[in-house]
Amino acid sequence: MNKEDYDNLVDKKIKYLSFDENNKKINFDLNNSVVLSGSFNPLHKGHTGLLIASEKEIVAKSLFEISIFNVDKNQIDFSDLNERINQFRSSGKLIITNSPTFTEKSSIFKKSIFVVGYDTALRLLDKKYYASDINDAYKEIKKNECSFLVTGRYIDKKYYDPNEINYGEFKDFFAILPENKFRLDISSTILRNDYNSAKDKFAA
Repeated sequence: MNKEDYDNLVDKKIKYLSFDENNKKINFDLNNSVVLSGSFNPLHKGHTGLLIASEKEIVAKSLFEISIFNVDKNQIDFSDLNERINQFRSSGKLIITNSPTFTEKSSIFKKSIFVVGYDTALRLLDKKYYASDINDAYKEIKKNECSFLVTGRYIDKKYYDPNEINYGEFKDFFAILPENKFRLDISSTILRNDYNSAKDKFAA
């Protein structure tokens, strides 16, 4: 990604940029997709395996998405973003957006299903993550004909089953990817720490 494209995303002059499996900028229809959003810091086999399993479950084209803005994290800077983009060479199509919430993402990926982990599903049901009324957010997601596919997550040496979540009045928005179709006990935090340690040793 060049600096002009990055600045246009930051300034919200454009909503997204699309890249193919060779990291080349392309345009294609984003609707009717299975979308795995994340920071991918780093990308690992848990991410790629999850998207493959989800694509088989839903039978639709699959996409990765990174937002330069995040509700819980700092903005991804230009250099860091390009490092993350380079990870996806030969791994799949990647969309870079400036949409931190799934409500905003739903207007980009209409008629699509977002693949989320247990912890993200909990945040999607937590009112504190919504600037306005949570019901308004889900009305927008429904208008854009989007929904969620939830997978279990291995966090702090424990597997969390998405069937145990109380989805309440929003249960119709959520489907479960069964454990027997995908489970990989891998920690992004541990991988990231190992990766950063390796980079520090190399730099030294």
